[in-house]
Amino acid sequence: MDIEIEKRVKKLELITERLTRKAKKKTTSAMITPYPISNCAMGEDVHGPVLKYMFSESGVIGKGLIKFDKKLKSGAIVTATLSNDEGSQSKSFVANRNQLMIELNLEVHKWNCLTVIVIPNNSEEEKLNEVWVAFSWTPHVGEATVKSFLIDQLDEIELTGE
Repeated sequence: MDIEIEKRVKKLELITERLTRKAKKKTTSAMITPYPISNCAMGEDVHGPVLKYMFSESGVIGKGLIKFDKKLKSGAIVTATLSNDEGSQSKSFVANRNQLMIELNLEVHKWNCLTVIVIPNNSEEEKLNEVWVAFSWTPHVGEATVKSFLIDQLDEIELTGE
């Protein structure tokens, strides 16, 4: 009977040792949120390109906001063009208020260039002094850097603030 108890105790010790080993190797991962792309164009007569950006990795351009310093009575045309050596694709929008929310959902490839152009419909009479532009860009998972930490490292970071 004592031999049976010893076998069970050894088996429990082995299981406990394996679980302890697994707990020490446990990791967690964090993904980076979308990157902001933004610019502010200022002057006495802002029109034409208000944002130019080149992407170093592939991903997706999501939502964006165009904000004018005032509402234009005749509105404005906003065009977002994504281009590379092989060609380009564009999406145009009509802005009738002092801000315009845009959902681009454009697939971006490495070294693509984004150009956002604003043209007031009545540029002779209505002039913009300030145009703000902001978009979110999310790199594809294969392009993103995922850093894994051991739980001990995360605890250390929390304690030291590093």
